[in-house]
Amino acid sequence: MFKFFSLIGVIITHLSLIAQTEENFNMVVRSHLSFGSKTSANIWGYVDNQGNEYALLGTSTGLEIIDVTDPDNVTLLFSVPSVTNFWREVRTHEHYAYVTTEGANAGLLIVDLSDLPNSIETKIYKGNGAINNQLRTIHTVHIQDGYAYCYGSNIQEGGVIILSLADPWNPVFVGQYGAKYIHDGIVRNDTIWAAHIFEGTFAAIDVTNKANPQVIVSQETPGNFTHNTWLNDAGNALLTTDEIDNSFLTSYRVDDFNNITELDRFQTAPGSNSVVHNTHLKNDFAFTSWYTEGVVIVDAFRPENLVEVAKYDISVFEGGGFKGCWGVYPYFPSGNIVASDIETGLWVLTPNLMRAAYLEGIIYDSLCEIPLEQANIEIVELGLSTVTDINGRFKTGTPYAGNYTIKISRAGYNTLTLENVPLIAEQVFNINKGLLGNDIIQLAGFVNNDNESISDAFIRVSDNNISYNFVSDEVGEFSRCNVLPGDYDYIAGKWGYISECEEAVSFDEVNTLLDISLEKGIYDDFSFNFGWTVESTATVGFWERGIPVGTTFILVPSNPGADVEGDCGEHAFVTGNGGGQPGFDDVDDGYTKLISPVFDLSAYENPYVSYNYWFFNAGGSTSVDDYLRIKISNGFDTVLVDSITASIGQMSKWVKSEFNIKDLIEPTASMQMTFEAADLPPNGHLVEAGLDFFMVYDSIVNTVSIEKIQEREIKLYPVPAQNLVNIDLSAFNKNQFPVQIQLFDQQGALIERKQLNEYIEIYPMQLHVKSGLFFIHTTTKDKKVYTKKLPVIID
Repeated sequence: MFKFFSLIGVIITHLSLIAQTEENFNMVVRSHLSFGSKTSANIWGYVDNQGNEYALLGTSTGLEIIDVTDPDNVTLLFSVPSVTNFWREVRTHEHYAYVTTEGANAGLLIVDLSDLPNSIETKIYKGNGAINNQLRTIHTVHIQDGYAYCYGSNIQEGGVIILSLADPWNPVFVGQYGAKYIHDGIVRNDTIWAAHIFEGTFAAIDVTNKANPQVIVSQETPGNFTHNTWLNDAGNALLTTDEIDNSFLTSYRVDDFNNITELDRFQTAPGSNSVVHNTHLKNDFAFTSWYTEGVVIVDAFRPENLVEVAKYDISVFEGGGFKGCWGVYPYFPSGNIVASDIETGLWVLTPNLMRAAYLEGIIYDSLCEIPLEQANIEIVELGLSTVTDINGRFKTGTPYAGNYTIKISRAGYNTLTLENVPLIAEQVFNINKGLLGNDIIQLAGFVNNDNESISDAFIRVSDNNISYNFVSDEVGEFSRCNVLPGDYDYIAGKWGYISECEEAVSFDEVNTLLDISLEKGIYDDFSFNFGWTVESTATVGFWERGIPVGTTFILVPSNPGADVEGDCGEHAFVTGNGGGQPGFDDVDDGYTKLISPVFDLSAYENPYVSYNYWFFNAGGSTSVDDYLRIKISNGFDTVLVDSITASIGQMSKWVKSEFNIKDLIEPTASMQMTFEAADLPPNGHLVEAGLDFFMVYDSIVNTVSIEKIQEREIKLYPVPAQNLVNIDLSAFNKNQFPVQIQLFDQQGALIERKQLNEYIEIYPMQLHVKSGLFFIHTTTKDKKVYTKKLPVIID
């Protein structure tokens, strides 16, 4: 286990919510053995020549060897001392146990079990050959085909140290992979399936030549904190765990290295924030330790449809965090399993293993014949339900075969009920059904610029409950036939155009058309993903697009919990987005770069860049020395725009920044911006950053347009003593709001911007300028623009 605090937002593709009369089902406790003040770590098992079964439990002080042959009367035989440490992992080969820890200078503990239950013998291995006496700490170990694969050691980057066990009592170093840290892994057919926890990926590494391992392929996991991997019996499917709150047991098809495909995600208690830890497969059942949820057994016979078939919660805790069940060992011939709980010790359980009966299918609109997402499918008698994905597909299952009532429902549609549906173990019952709408309309729209169509524009129409997402076709059109009438907000945008948004637009049987006009320009409020890319050497805290989650440092806000006011939507780019304390998901041990799409400024006469940022840097045992660096490139040269460090006084604030591009670099057709946040050595500081409301405008164009605008529609009443101007908007009507007010200087550079969403007759605008001639530029909802000259004299 590696402790790290993070929260990653994921798209749930499959939730099995089995309603039981009790939380524990298809599994019973046989014995429980506690160890006082010792905490428990991972667990393994051993069977001697007489068929006696032993639990090998790692604890904070060493290894406990327990006879569990009689599951109702277990006996502690030996306590093998080692360096005190919270982490302990165990594996066996022949009649030897190999125990790892991150305790200082502990090496690899080898225990000879051949004389159990009478006696044991131990020794410490710290390396030979190229690593002679250098092997001091190891996080985990996996043993396969006579080799021990030691992961997360103190050597190089903590990849894998490979030891030959031809003589099990005297391991021999034969090779290593040290390019990246490996937290855990499984080996099959000379391939390591390695969990790169800090990168959030698993990788297939060819170790046919133990002296020269080679990476074949890698794949991200949903939580980007890949803790554990395990293969199914056939070797064509891999299961992974991410050690973060609200995490998933995830399955992949891996028999084609060129086409690794995610198949399914499963949570035992959705919404509880519980953390999945380790999983091991036997006969295509995944025996999984799920921290505060205990022992969970999932049928992975169909890895594309993971179904929970047994569970016993041995933890006294609930929710997220790293307490409770650490590991499960399922390989005893008796069928009994042993589990370790950090706080309460050893548990012996007997599961009643049952293959799942599967229910899968597609739900669609019967008139439009298009897939219906968010349709609810319920097995009524079990209280088990799931929802369809964006393609109208669903999949679920139950360990309890039988005939059931299936209810299919969705807002705006008539509910469909199917009686006596036979669900049979190891078989799939498919339901492909259409639902008839009872209160829906066809929503259609057109995206254009001066009546020229815009293809591939993103459009989102949403309220608090549902969201409809579109992409305009080659002639700028989009449509959907099964939209619920009501009041919706919409956002539309495309890179190279200024996004458009409006609130509370009513759609009903009469109003079914949405005509969207986008102005050309470089603009991004991050409501959509327009192609910004991320490059990182940091271990965590990468730039990500999302709705900002606030953090606090010493009970004071350390970054905003919202995006910049005045743009469309609620999204921004932030480094990590875990919330809570800034250290939970900040930039660690390197940099993360956010790189804009290329933009063309060859036709701009005097371009300015405007953006909003925040940066937080604090903590650590040394003075903070980290940075947010902003750079601009024209395809030939790159220059530094700004280098920012933050004090505590700058926390929790969006800061607007603007610059004239020609002051720094020659504009071209190949411009890009880079925003780089870095945690410099010595590491340990808290580093967080954000970016929002990015735009480029041509001040010359703005100045020309100002001279042509009528001046009669707004009136200004300066209040020089207060450095204030009252803007009279009484000539406007309520339907012209929201109104955007912009303050430009005499060169056309934008100084301030404010959007007024609600009608107001007089708006008092505070001026933060020096003496000079300025322009108040007012744009109404219907795109009418009015400007007034504003001489400012400050004594």
